[in-house]
Amino acid sequence: MKILLVSNMYPSEQFPSYGVFVRNTEQILLENNIHVDKVVMQKKTKKFNKLIAYASHYVKMIWTGLTKNYDYIYVHYASHNALPLLVLKKLKKHVKIVTNVHGSDVVPEVPSQEKFQPRVRQLLHESTKIITPSPYYKQLVKKKYEVERPIYVFPSGGVNFKLFHSFPTKEKAYKELNLDATQRYIGCVSRIDVGKGWEYYLQAIAQLEKETPTTYKYIYVGSGKDEEKFHSMIKELQLESKIVHFPLLPQTSLAYIYNVIDTFIFPTVREGESLGLVGLEAMACGAPVIGSRIGGLKDYIIDGQNGLFFEPGQAPELTRQLRSFIHFPDHTKEQMSQQAVKTAQQYSVDVISEQLPTIFFDEVER
Repeated sequence: MKILLVSNMYPSEQFPSYGVFVRNTEQILLENNIHVDKVVMQKKTKKFNKLIAYASHYVKMIWTGLTKNYDYIYVHYASHNALPLLVLKKLKKHVKIVTNVHGSDVVPEVPSQEKFQPRVRQLLHESTKIITPSPYYKQLVKKKYEVERPIYVFPSGGVNFKLFHSFPTKEKAYKELNLDATQRYIGCVSRIDVGKGWEYYLQAIAQLEKETPTTYKYIYVGSGKDEEKFHSMIKELQLESKIVHFPLLPQTSLAYIYNVIDTFIFPTVREGESLGLVGLEAMACGAPVIGSRIGGLKDYIIDGQNGLFFEPGQAPELTRQLRSFIHFPDHTKEQMSQQAVKTAQQYSVDVISEQLPTIFFDEVER
């Protein structure tokens, strides 16, 4: 079988975590003896460079699709790739497209993303098969677009347990991150962008420390468009001594982060949070997740067992859940940690690696 992998997100040396799940799916296909060519884009920070990159990406996509034959064109992110694929489909009608939808594909985060919706709808109806990261997202796609195409669930490349696992000793993690090994930490890993809930994380910490000062420090890993607001809020809430901020980190460093934190905070307010793979990666390292009761998080967080829920956007409730977790006895925290690992194991690459090829070989309509 020959597949052309298409995506506007793919890791680079400068941005190693950008679209890493796309590379993970590529690796799974290759390991199952499927020939994979790819037309992918890496992250550009300047507007002009981004425009040139997209133009080149679109031309290459159409040209490759026209001049070569593939069993399937497998696309990640419908919104930003729909236009050239729809053009290709008109020019070469027998092309089979498998569309893997994510996040803002289905639930736009900002008004400017709404303009992609007609093309997303059209692409999904033109696709041979559709892949979603979670059962939650599958139902969302079915309801919103009323597609009759088969919809499969595949959790975004899965959790790589060779990388994300609980370390027997944590000394190396503290050393690599230049953190105090005697200090206790709570952490969050997310872009500093609209809908990610970073402001509720900071507000909850400020309220918790105001009511009952703790010995904890709070890690935030991420960069984004709202970074200036992020640092302004830290100053406004007088959290300079409490927040440890890292920019975007490679996955190897994220494994260190997950191993030094007692719990992972997932404060998203995005209905388009199609899975939330970072939460599962944290769980794989033994960190229970305190997360918003929203999106794909509802498919794997079990309240009181491997984590805790709070209502999206409710900083006071996050404060309450943080306080509850901090005051849990050690044996309760350990039980939650063990359950978190067991949950993540269900999403491990070893467990799910056979699912993706099966989707492409499956000829049965669902």
